[in-house]
Amino acid sequence: MYSVTRIVHAAENASRETWDDAVASVTVAAEAAGATRLVVSRTLPGVINGGDLIVHLQFTDETSWQLASDALDASFEHPAIERFHGVEYTSGSTGRSAIDTRNSVYRTLLLRVEPGTEASKVEHFERDLLRMPALISSIGAWRLSRVSSAVGPTPWTHVWEQEFTDQASLLGQYLDHPIHWAVVDRWFDPECTEVIVRDRICHSFCSIDDVVLASD
Repeated sequence: MYSVTRIVHAAENASRETWDDAVASVTVAAEAAGATRLVVSRTLPGVINGGDLIVHLQFTDETSWQLASDALDASFEHPAIERFHGVEYTSGSTGRSAIDTRNSVYRTLLLRVEPGTEASKVEHFERDLLRMPALISSIGAWRLSRVSSAVGPTPWTHVWEQEFTDQASLLGQYLDHPIHWAVVDRWFDPECTEVIVRDRICHSFCSIDDVVLASD
């Protein structure tokens, strides 16, 4: 499966009406793209560099996306939209628990591992991320992927996605869990010798009404 994520930032001077019109235009373009799954949803409070709108589409293959890419990205050329950035990637390690995550929260983390990092360190970092779902009960589904292509000023290298039972669990149980601050954070902390993620991350999330992350 080939996935595409766009993080859309509203213009500061955009009125509610023009922003609503921009979201409607993007939604029409996304629905016409032929994706097998899609999310077009306004972000929730608490995002970091996470924009105002998440657009996430999944295709059977990269060719299907290429046929739709120009039309979708053209939909972001709207007076109410200041900029957008994002990633394209083949789905990586995916898992799902028994939790029903329909009507829940979808979260995506875009990050950039420092160029020249040893492959063994990158693999260790990825294993640490994938340890989290077994310990954090509010994660109902997850996927960790390496980026094939990045759009925007930051050359993102990884996408770490989850479906959470609710926003409070994402901002509470997940961020405050010992596996997060005692194990995973060292890869992001410039005061730790293990740090390999130095650029500002993109931590974005939104409400969803159906499953986003699936193995098929």
